[in-house]
Amino acid sequence: MRIEATDGGEAVIVRRESGERVGSLRVSVDGDVLVIQSLAIESALRGYGLGSEAAGLVREAAEREARTLRAFAPGDNGLAVYFWIRMGLRPLPGEGPQGGLWFERRVG
Repeated sequence: MRIEATDGGEAVIVRRESGERVGSLRVSVDGDVLVIQSLAIESALRGYGLGSEAAGLVREAAEREARTLRAFAPGDNGLAVYFWIRMGLRPLPGEGPQGGLWFERRVG
């Protein structure tokens, strides 16, 4: 799997073998924090580990470029909460935007 940047500021997640687009990713940098603003796998392809693999690629990039990796889970999406915990991020205290949660992991 690889992540390819696009002109619109969003990246696409692509299977290396076939070139098939399997999802999208949007990140930003705030000082020494790499923020995953969104990570989405195409609905028909969910449940096969593609999101975990993409998150791992982002974590590896963060280890080279940042000290902290941060991600957001909407308040109404328990699977996103579980996903970020499984990826090794811990919830930050307090409520995030629109009732969601921020998650963080030191990487540097």
